[in-house]
Amino acid sequence: MMGGWARVRAATLHSIGPVLLIGVILGLAVAIQPKLTLAALVGLALGGVGVVMPPALVAFMFLGMLMDRAGVTGMKLGAFPVTASKLSVLGGIGMWLVHAGIYGARPLRWHPVLTAMAGVIGTMAVCIAYANSMAEGKFSLYGVMMMTVMVALVYASLAEASLTALYRFLSGIFLLALLASVRGPGSAEGGRVAGTMGDPNEWATMVLLLAPFLLGGLADDDHGVARLLRTALVALAPLAILRSESRTALVVGTLISPACLYVLRRHRGELAFCGGAALFAAPFVIDLDTALHRFNQLVANLQGAAVVQDQSLEERSELFRQGVQLFKDHWFIGAGPGNFSTATGFVSHTGSFRPAHNTYLEIASEQGIVGLTPTIIFLWTVAASLRAAWKDATRDEDRNRIVGVAAGLGALALMAATLGLLTFSMAYLVLGFGLAVVYQARRE
Repeated sequence: MMGGWARVRAATLHSIGPVLLIGVILGLAVAIQPKLTLAALVGLALGGVGVVMPPALVAFMFLGMLMDRAGVTGMKLGAFPVTASKLSVLGGIGMWLVHAGIYGARPLRWHPVLTAMAGVIGTMAVCIAYANSMAEGKFSLYGVMMMTVMVALVYASLAEASLTALYRFLSGIFLLALLASVRGPGSAEGGRVAGTMGDPNEWATMVLLLAPFLLGGLADDDHGVARLLRTALVALAPLAILRSESRTALVVGTLISPACLYVLRRHRGELAFCGGAALFAAPFVIDLDTALHRFNQLVANLQGAAVVQDQSLEERSELFRQGVQLFKDHWFIGAGPGNFSTATGFVSHTGSFRPAHNTYLEIASEQGIVGLTPTIIFLWTVAASLRAAWKDATRDEDRNRIVGVAAGLGALALMAATLGLLTFSMAYLVLGFGLAVVYQARRE
């Protein structure tokens, strides 16, 4: 039997609390901008679903991040753009706390990976203070802080939840984006396909991250819907990478393909069918002449036999050279987060400063050994956690999910050598999801 105070608390949380919360949110919406009222009502409806079903919070964040570059809100708070992913994460925090208060769930679960991320934040703050570069470094600092909160949120909300239906839903949403990128016209320079990201290389990174992650979750799901999703993913993901014409992504995709074959080892018939379908469809959806020209040009440049120089490769090579020199000049504590572009002074052919296009070089040159060390510890902690969970898992379902997460994050880690992915939000959502998979694998 509940005591008197317990009954009062339960009644307050279940009735008065939500009413007050709705009133406060709508009042703020009207006070800030009347047009926000409709958006607030939609947000409250989605939030209500998230309070009852925490996995829905992760689904909303996934959708927001997938559409982040589509300019969904177009608003700014000061100098910071208000994107769909930021709104979904901030809303998710509030809804998860409401859920924890109503249902008595643990609001926070700690993990060594979160400790390592806190170390990254601490050293970044030290480097910013030393270089007096708060104006330049605040975006990276606040971004990593928000990513850490999101990892903790996703981990806590999924640790005790069934993940099967969520894997199916996320796969369905991602397949719609894949299908649009494969069938649609090229949206980037040179006719390359950029999907929902606005940049072909970032879109290829998104595909390399999500395809193995989702395949790992669908591998042991024998439901008819799961089979359809799995087959479509295997067929469309390679075509999407080829349509992006990202040369690095093609190499990375080849490197992680054994992991995908491992999780799909029970489905050889599906693999054969998808391979044949993809080969048949390739000439109709891919400009083979342009794609082959790009890859041949890369090989010729690497061999020093190119007649026409690759401007992109030349630019990246010069950025790498200048980044290494910047690291040599500021090897201990770096030139300050956010200072790479101005410190190197490299101006592209378009007349603008360029970022490092290499996450590791960016950290090394801007934060030196002080920042690079906790980053290495963070990567090692993630890898060690996944490896230990894979060894301890007793079910094939858990093993396949862990391999899928590891393959997706491994692909992103390789792509980070050619892109700035320090605050690539979808990677941190997959990481938080992976921590929940690790927890469930060890609990069984």
